[in-house]
Formats: sequence, C-alpha cells, structure tokens
Amino acid sequence: MKVLPVWSAVLDPCVLRARIASGQTKASCRFDARARRARRVSGTEGEHIAFDCLGEVARIDLVGGRLPTEPVLLSFEIIADERLGRQLAALQRVYFQAGAGGQANRLRRQHLSLLAADARAAGASLRDVAELVLGPGNWPGDGDHRKSLVRRLVATGALLCQEGPAAILQSWPDGNG
Repeated sequence: MKVLPVWSAVLDPCVLRARIASGQTKASCRFDARARRARRVSGTEGEHIAFDCLGEVARIDLVGGRLPTEPVLLSFEIIADERLGRQLAALQRVYFQAGAGGQANRLRRQHLSLLAADARAAGASLRDVAELVLGPGNWPGDGDHRKSLVRRLVATGALLCQEGPAAILQSWPDGNG
C-alpha cells in the first residue's frame, strides 16, 4: 500500500508539482530552499517541500530528484482543470508574494472604484465623488491630482461592472488594483 503525505499534489490542489529546469542558471525567479527555510521530506517520486510564505504554508512536490543547496529554476506542472485557480494562487503566493497587504490594498481600491462608478452613475459630480470616496480635500488638488484620481477610479469601477464579479474574484494582484 502506497502512503502519500497529506501535503501531496495528488491529494491537495494547492500543492504545486515541479521539476528542476535545466540550463537556466541566471533566471531571476530561482527557488532558494535554504533562504525560505524549507522543510523537506523524501518521497517515492522525489521530494515534498514545505515552507512559510507570508504566514501561509506553501508546498511543492519536486518530481524526479532532490533540491540542491543552491537556488534553482523550477518548471511547474499546471493543469487546466478544476484545480487551475488554486494552482495559480499557490504559484502567485510562492513567487509574487503580494501577501495580505497587497491583496487588501487591491480589494480596497476595487471597492473605492465601484463606489465611485456607482456615485457617478447616480449623477454625482466628480467633486462629489471625490468627497465620498477620498474624503474632504482641495478640489481639484495640486496639479489636478484629486480630479485625475477620481476619473481613474470611476473608469476602473465601470470596467469592473462591465466585466462582472469574475474580474474582482479572479484578478491577479499586481498593485494596479
């Protein structure tokens, strides 16, 4: 009987399957197990790796070998089925580390954008929208910065409304909200 660790990619879609990529010694996204203080368990197919990633445990099943001591480029197996969303979120957590702060800022900006678009659609002036979503301040602001920001928020909110809930729930946090 074959026993798999609880944190195996076979059992958990958040566990990433990877192999060591060859010939990419100068790639910028190399995985450094030592710097991440990774815990490693040998398995029948390779190695199970777990490490802290912004307060969450990230896990990788390394197929066909063991991680060397130096940083390596990993090639990930991502399957486009019901696991896809979880796999992409796990990959993002490992490499892009937007973390809770980045995610919270993105959601806050999206919320403000939706409020701005709703207020504008209800007939509010740009100045009124600024007071609602940004609070009191000089209008239009030095160099029209407040007015420009409100215009961007309204445009982003309108786009989010047009694209529907999936645009909010599945957007990739990149700091542009």
